[in-house]
Amino acid sequence: MLDYSKLSILVVDDQTLVRSLLAQLLKGLGFAVDHVHQAVDGLSALRSLNVRAVDVVLCDISMLPLNGLDLLKELRMGRPLATPSNVPFIFLSGHAERHNVELAAGLDADGFVVKPPKPVDIEKALGFALTRPRPAPDPFRYTHIATGSEYDRSHGFRLGVIGPALVLADDACFERARPQSLSDVGQDALLAEDLVSPTGRLLLRRGKRITAAQLAALRERPERFGVVELVIEDEDAPA
Repeated sequence: MLDYSKLSILVVDDQTLVRSLLAQLLKGLGFAVDHVHQAVDGLSALRSLNVRAVDVVLCDISMLPLNGLDLLKELRMGRPLATPSNVPFIFLSGHAERHNVELAAGLDADGFVVKPPKPVDIEKALGFALTRPRPAPDPFRYTHIATGSEYDRSHGFRLGVIGPALVLADDACFERARPQSLSDVGQDALLAEDLVSPTGRLLLRRGKRITAAQLAALRERPERFGVVELVIEDEDAPA
């Protein structure tokens, strides 16, 4: 049996009653009171995970402005700096439609518990999520999975999570693009051309901002990605 007393968990749900009931359930399983954290939606969860790592996430799907599927996608792409991108992640939702279940599987979710949950179902899902082998971190693997939400359609990365909001049209015109050595590219640089590996794998589409996790992967694993240069929009140049 797992010892939950030293593990931390983030419960994400927009209903106060649900969060309270889950917190009580988790404490009954052995989680310490101060290790059960809560977030009211995906955006607040993302902010929390950007400053505090947890061992597992238990999350609703249907939330605004950032739903659970979008939150998991952001996590898997390495958005929050404090939390490993392959952190165990369990969905808790009344929306168990096939489409949601398939999307969750594509994003390497570790479980899908249907509301209203039974304590035995939560315990079983936690046991599986915390003991199964973790997927290898790959910040490019999930970029092309479309969740279908407005958040995901408008842009793959909204700086509004940690700074000014920015939404770019897919057909944005890039007139001040210039190639840059990978070593010179900074976090959140705007891609003016598709990022493609030498083997032809599309890593990231033009119009997306490259994250710290993606830059680190390119720099630390040249044998896998083979990228030495990016074409970046020079946003500081005069229009």
